[in-house]
Amino acid sequence: MLKRKMIKNFTWPLKIASREIEFTRLYPEFMMELPDAERGIHELDATTCIGCGSCARVCPNNCIEMVHFKFGNPLKNKKMLFPQIDYGRCMFCGLCVDDCPVECLKMGKNVIMAGWNREDIVKGPDFLATKRFSAKEVADLEAEAKRIAAEKAAAKKAAAKEGATAGEKKPAKEGNAAGKKKAEAKPEEGGAS
Repeated sequence: MLKRKMIKNFTWPLKIASREIEFTRLYPEFMMELPDAERGIHELDATTCIGCGSCARVCPNNCIEMVHFKFGNPLKNKKMLFPQIDYGRCMFCGLCVDDCPVECLKMGKNVIMAGWNREDIVKGPDFLATKRFSAKEVADLEAEAKRIAAEKAAAKKAAAKEGATAGEKKPAKEGNAAGKKKAEAKPEEGGAS
């Protein structure tokens, strides 16, 4: 076993040198099991996120920015904004997870992250989302959202119309009430004189 490992360690640099491709060797070769409390790369449930931005507001390093993502729920998240995390600044404190009102953001167990450029470690909702809707489901939800908005607008119009007709009737009643008050006030004046 030990000999095999030693041979592998000698052959590895030779292979890399012959291919002329640079890459980092995974070591240890097998990932150990991480505890449940591990704070790795965030996992986002885009189906429940409401896009409130509380995670971005509470972040002490300002590493969370709300960006557009099209596979969320338009009924819950009307602006379709989801968190994008800059892992170059994130300190994995977990305040964003604690502050999320719908618990759609949590710390995952994936800890492997590497890139050649600074932008490679800025992860958007497309990377973070472990749960998301398909394009067809999003289209159905958008149609549902439009139907609900149209119903609300119609109800608001009807209420405004009803209020306008009730407002027209009110002055007549007020006029009658004012006349009665004057009639009641006159005998008092006469009684006083």
